[in-house]
Amino acid sequence: MPSSCKIAIVGGGLAGLATAQALKSVGLKAEVFEQAPALGEIGAAVNTSPQAVKALRAIGVGEKIAAVGTRSPGIYTRNMQTGEFLELNDRMKAAEKYGAPYYTFHRADLLDGLAGGLDPSAAHLGHRLTALEERSDCVLLTFDNGAQVEAEIVIAADGVRSVIRRALYGADNPSYTGQMVWRSLLNGDDVPKEVLEPTGHIQWVGPGCHLLAYYIRGTRQVNIVTQEDTDKWVEEGWSTRGDPDEMRLSFPNPEPRLAKLLSIVTECSKWGLFTRPLTQNWGRGRIQLIGDAAHAMLPNAGQGACQAFEDAYILSRWLESAKDPVEAFANFRRVRIPRVHGIQRLSFSNAKFKHMRDAAAQKDMVATGKGSVHGSSDWVWSYEPTSEWNKEPTVPTAYAA
Repeated sequence: MPSSCKIAIVGGGLAGLATAQALKSVGLKAEVFEQAPALGEIGAAVNTSPQAVKALRAIGVGEKIAAVGTRSPGIYTRNMQTGEFLELNDRMKAAEKYGAPYYTFHRADLLDGLAGGLDPSAAHLGHRLTALEERSDCVLLTFDNGAQVEAEIVIAADGVRSVIRRALYGADNPSYTGQMVWRSLLNGDDVPKEVLEPTGHIQWVGPGCHLLAYYIRGTRQVNIVTQEDTDKWVEEGWSTRGDPDEMRLSFPNPEPRLAKLLSIVTECSKWGLFTRPLTQNWGRGRIQLIGDAAHAMLPNAGQGACQAFEDAYILSRWLESAKDPVEAFANFRRVRIPRVHGIQRLSFSNAKFKHMRDAAAQKDMVATGKGSVHGSSDWVWSYEPTSEWNKEPTVPTAYAA
């Protein structure tokens, strides 16, 4: 693509800013249009596995993310009611094996790292997209503040409720999964050390639910995020205020460490989990969807943000190497869709295993190697984005179409 090509990114969250950085790294400039009045995103924590860290390094933000990331020693999983050890996911060994660390971030810190180095004049805040018009040589974007922008190509990074996706595909709405999440952020000093021993990253699993608690910003804060099966409708969105007592009631008969952790919670939020169906509807012509706009997924493989970062790097490489953006986008979808769909299937599979009602059977499957609360993630983490960006991805049979 010529460096003069006019590129518009709609959405200034993790996916949009990572893509702007990725394009900059290959000599392409993009304008970012964000509906919020300031760059920022509600939420607490983001996890990035080794292959996503490699993608972030490749787009030029490796040092920035290393400065604000916390290296997780690994997830230590206990039974929610007995406290019995179930499984350890050793992330230090994983870092050695895959050649990159596993980080946890406060989302605001990661966003700052992605925004750093971008031209501030290229970020247009207070621009909520209301309409788009596809033309033969460009796309016309119309915003609620009256602004109109012509772009040769458009990258939709506008999240699970993507306006661009709706414009392209009509009422292609995300589906409620019957899963809901609680979130809380605590001061690290308020949480007794023994609650999060031995790794500082603890997962409790129980019938129909699980809870994760781990340090971010060193040990200054503890992020709590839960997930449970529910027959109740819960709205999507991170800012719905929750009731701490209701949150505690979601985890009956907790073992002492978990009970102590839950007793400290004074504020929490809740939201429903929505996913995209496994569809080829990722864009057309001069418009490409990325991140949650293309493939919102359950968080049970820890890959929502990671796949957005892979999108950013791989899309930039295709645009760098192609003369025609339509061809670049088609190739991007060809190599990305099979891998992402496999990871979406992995996420669903992990959720089912974590929430098994039969704790004894679950323990036996872990002990005999027939199952894991983390699923089979080697194929996800071993991916090399810098050398495999233009290759057909490898997806295990269990997660392939």
